[in-house]
Amino acid sequence: MMPHLRCLLLFVVVFFVSGQGWAQTSPAEDDPLRVKADSLTYEEKTNTVTATGNVVVTKGETTVNADSIGVNRATNEVSAQGNVIVQDPQGEIKADALHLNMEDETGEITNGTVRLPRNQYVLTGKMLQKSYGQSYHIEDGAFTTCNCESFPKADWSISAKTVDVTLRGKGEVYGGVFRVRDIPLMYLPYGVVPVNNERQSGFLFPHYGFSSKRGFQWEQPFYWAINKSNDVTVTADFETAARVGVLGEYRYAPSENTEGQFLASYFNEQIRGPATTSTPIDRWSVTGTHRQRLTDDFRFYSDLFFVSDDLFLREINLPIYPGISDWDLRSRRFTDSHVGGVKSWNNALFRGEASYYQDLNQQNDQDFAFQVLPRMQFQGQHRLWQDRIEAGVALEGANFYRNQGYAGQRLDLAPSATLPFHVGDYAFGSFKVTGRETAYFLSSETQGQPPLPQPDRLRGNRTRETVQVDAQIGTRFSRVFDLQWGRLLKVQHVVEPEVGYLYVPFVEQDDLPLYDSLDRINKRNLFVYGVSNRFLGKFSTAPSPETPATEGAAPSQPTTEIRELARVNVSHAYDPSREITSSGDHFSGVDIAARLTPLPYATLTFDSTYDLGSGDVSTTRVGAFLRDPRPLPATSPLMQNLQRSTTIGVSYRTISDRLLKEIDSSVIFRFNERVTTAYIGRYDLNAGEFIGNRYFVRYFSPQQCWFVDIGLIDKVNPREFEFRLIFSLIGLSSFGRTGF
Repeated sequence: MMPHLRCLLLFVVVFFVSGQGWAQTSPAEDDPLRVKADSLTYEEKTNTVTATGNVVVTKGETTVNADSIGVNRATNEVSAQGNVIVQDPQGEIKADALHLNMEDETGEITNGTVRLPRNQYVLTGKMLQKSYGQSYHIEDGAFTTCNCESFPKADWSISAKTVDVTLRGKGEVYGGVFRVRDIPLMYLPYGVVPVNNERQSGFLFPHYGFSSKRGFQWEQPFYWAINKSNDVTVTADFETAARVGVLGEYRYAPSENTEGQFLASYFNEQIRGPATTSTPIDRWSVTGTHRQRLTDDFRFYSDLFFVSDDLFLREINLPIYPGISDWDLRSRRFTDSHVGGVKSWNNALFRGEASYYQDLNQQNDQDFAFQVLPRMQFQGQHRLWQDRIEAGVALEGANFYRNQGYAGQRLDLAPSATLPFHVGDYAFGSFKVTGRETAYFLSSETQGQPPLPQPDRLRGNRTRETVQVDAQIGTRFSRVFDLQWGRLLKVQHVVEPEVGYLYVPFVEQDDLPLYDSLDRINKRNLFVYGVSNRFLGKFSTAPSPETPATEGAAPSQPTTEIRELARVNVSHAYDPSREITSSGDHFSGVDIAARLTPLPYATLTFDSTYDLGSGDVSTTRVGAFLRDPRPLPATSPLMQNLQRSTTIGVSYRTISDRLLKEIDSSVIFRFNERVTTAYIGRYDLNAGEFIGNRYFVRYFSPQQCWFVDIGLIDKVNPREFEFRLIFSLIGLSSFGRTGF
């Protein structure tokens, strides 16, 4: 806040920088200085100019009002007396008196109030003294972020005997009192508060909750702004019926080429009783991501995801992995960690990576999980025959190991040649041939998991040779319809039919190990054909600003935008050499995918597969999304990060034979500027019950300086009911985890 105050004071000083007098025009590059007053006098002895009586000084977007303003042209000191008001886009100052020295930018404000709408701070004091640079001392002051007329009416404020603001904008409060509606609630002998937009270390507001499995839960975060490139959040977690623990989150970005975020947690489960096989006493997690560009063509990366036990993700409700929702974490079957580097050239790329997988299925033994250390991949391409043919090669070597079962090394070489072609302006496509040589070297030939069809045929050295032929051909038709329906000027209909062919010969593979999908390339003689329809609309937008008519000038034209209105894709497949459906049919189901966007804020989607053999729908998903198109009201940046627009999303999913029949919904409803609600739900039509419900309410105070989040969460697998409560003072603490 105080750096903005400095800008306001400097504007006042600059008003009176004039070598000849106030009425003189400023240099051409500056805005002119305008002065209005009942009287204007000049005292030659003291070289002082004084304006009295309803003084209004304007320069650009800044205005100074006062009963009288005096300027000592010899000392460059400015004094304003009586009902002083300084206004500019940065904020507003109201004071009884203001005195500044324009040379060293020092001075003082008497009985002043400073309002800075950008970061929503309001500060007052009997005396505000400005020292050199950006240092301030405030006597008998107070501050708040509440939008109110006077401090006694503020929902909350912090008053202090003195407030010192350092060069970095950190406010130190001495002898402070936290007040609610001017009622003292807490004494603060010393405190540090953020008085600018930069990060500040300190305790954040705690998160409270209650769970049917955890009991009462209290999360107390502490934020440490180490420097401009590093910060840490440490959260202590207390759950009366389950555990105590701590979660640490470290974020860093020392340069534009390096950034990362890592989280680590530890929990002690003694509260819930003796340890079991699936829930040990000591539980932990380590997750995070790192990205680093070492040179222009070499990048290093890591993605870590480790947990102590199989049930950790289902039973811990803290955010232990950035960017993954609670539902996704609870349903994960495994964790995967990767560390590697990528080196690129103009027409080639090399990647080296190590991977670790943790099986979270309690019925599986972790000793059977494959680990890959290392995996080396090289891809290169080169154009031949006057750029008509693209020759490429892909080489991969990987070492698969595990504690039990077969393991070993695999080397795969896949050279390819691609011929893209055009048939005039009527058709386009490509023809590609890929050869593949795969060599296996087994270090262990024991069975393990998953079981192989012929485990007795495994042997130490084995090669597999195969070939793959791909071909595609398509065309494009379009027609433009001139409609002139309101803002919709034209509609373009684009039709894109396409046919693809894939051939893979039969190769004996039952005696190969099974590491991943590359080890089982089944025969194919597959034709895939389909058509895509797209509808694009050209809309008129706001007309360009009118300009004065000049001879020979073209008339002003309205601006336009192009937006996709609808898309429908239909595809089908046929393989004469093998059955590709469970019912023994050589024809696949018909896939239909549609997306309709009649308005920028409304979307309808449809995806379905129709089984021609059974005459029934195999899978279907229908969804609708609607967003309130009205912009949110203008407010401070602090509030903008907290506001939400009304949105509604509903989808229906089904799989044949009632394997899945579910309705998913997500609703955010903004009642007004104070109350916003959210609901996320999943309903299982087969079971006839909800399998997850989440309700959230966010309430903003009328003065827009605090808000509260309330959440009710009903989970399954395991069954649990949870209540969450988060309270934050806007401008003093970040908000915590909510459903918004």
